[in-house]
Amino acid sequence: MVAPDIHINTYLDKLLEGAKEHQINNHSKWVIFSDLHMGDGGTADDFKPNSDLFQSALRDYYLKHNFSLMLNGDVEGLERFSLEVILKNWKVVYKLFDSFAKKTQLVKTYGNQDLRLKFKQQTYYYEMSEAYKLCYDQNNIFIYHGHQASKKYQFQSDLGSFKLKYSAQTSGSNNYSVSHSNKKQYKIEKRAYQHAIKRGQISIIGHTHRPLFKSLYKIDRLRFKIDQLCRDYLISAPSNQESIAHSIKFYQTELEKSHQIQKLKNRNSFNYHHNLAIPCLFNSGTVIGKRGITCLEISDGKMRLIHWFDKNISKKYLQYTGYDPIPLCKTEFYRMVINEDALNYIFARIKLLR
Repeated sequence: MVAPDIHINTYLDKLLEGAKEHQINNHSKWVIFSDLHMGDGGTADDFKPNSDLFQSALRDYYLKHNFSLMLNGDVEGLERFSLEVILKNWKVVYKLFDSFAKKTQLVKTYGNQDLRLKFKQQTYYYEMSEAYKLCYDQNNIFIYHGHQASKKYQFQSDLGSFKLKYSAQTSGSNNYSVSHSNKKQYKIEKRAYQHAIKRGQISIIGHTHRPLFKSLYKIDRLRFKIDQLCRDYLISAPSNQESIAHSIKFYQTELEKSHQIQKLKNRNSFNYHHNLAIPCLFNSGTVIGKRGITCLEISDGKMRLIHWFDKNISKKYLQYTGYDPIPLCKTEFYRMVINEDALNYIFARIKLLR
């Protein structure tokens, strides 16, 4: 019997071959968001709490700075709400989408929750595809929602997938189990990681709702941050050392909390069984996070993992050095670079380590 992951690799290969291509260079600007889960604007709408933050980030930063916009699946929560209701209640958001489509570019992938758009007969104005491929200096950045790396979807045809989603909607069930299941998240990410290594490319997914940068989880990023701050402490003026020391203690506490969470989830492996993580898998996270929004930026020949937050909800990053959040033009919203690296360096590491 053939291992299921081999079937998934074959499916992802077909997805890659059929992906729509866009050429990019060091002057290109893209921002990638995933998992908006837009609903009816009511109390059951998961998008609503961060909707003002999301709109402000799009309008006052990304549109202003001429970014192209990629929405990587599960934009509309069609398993719980009709498209007509969503379009009606979030007209202001769709107007922003229109602005990107006119000024720069706007593209969308199909997620598991908005897969029905593929079969919808009514007009839907935005370019959509199962996957996209950004071609950078003879290297590929493969972008797809991520549900395709799940065993649940690997043998289903498009029609079968539609029937599955339609049945889920009419029965009142939903598909939040992946974002709340650590085991399912890890398996999906591992398959996406293995496929990216096989093809020697960067892969960007969403679906699991947790941000990844260079195949590393938060716990690994915290270790690097502490190491960086220790180095900064040695070369800083005495007047800054006290602040840096406080930041180190803060991130130590965050690291300990993350360790405790991982122990509760019985998860000991953080890099998909490689002794040295190959930096090929990225995840833009989600727009419906409890402490804000995460996304990925590609600009100036670099990849950046970004956290947007409202200081009235999450103030901790304003109290310590290390990340340097920047306020967004007379609002109480902040943009914070969690991690960044040059695309050339990332691709070089992939080629040398795979």
